[in-house]
Amino acid sequence: MALSSTSIQQAPAPVKQPVSYGNDGAATILAALMLTVYAAQKSKKQLRKLKKKAVVELFKYKMKATFSKFKSLFSKNAPANIDNRTLLYILLGLAVLILIFIEPIIAIILLLIGILLILLTQ
Repeated sequence: MALSSTSIQQAPAPVKQPVSYGNDGAATILAALMLTVYAAQKSKKQLRKLKKKAVVELFKYKMKATFSKFKSLFSKNAPANIDNRTLLYILLGLAVLILIFIEPIIAIILLLIGILLILLTQ
């Protein structure tokens, strides 16, 4: 019988995963409760002023968001996340959509050629 060395390794202790709570709306309910308590301390006149302020601030935020979308559309820097294949899909779809109302047969032919080119270039 040959001499052989053996070693015993201890199994690693199981790691306890930290408990993560899902987004069950507790934070929203707590914020609503705090807002209710705050509003209960104000008079009707002060509450109306707060509501008007909130509406004005919301309107400002919405307008800024809308103008930033338009500003990004016309900016000099083109968005970098648009792929050539995506542009090809968009242009092919627009061409087929326009041709469906003008010449449906040509639209079907263009659609088939476009599908073939897309499948062959993958």
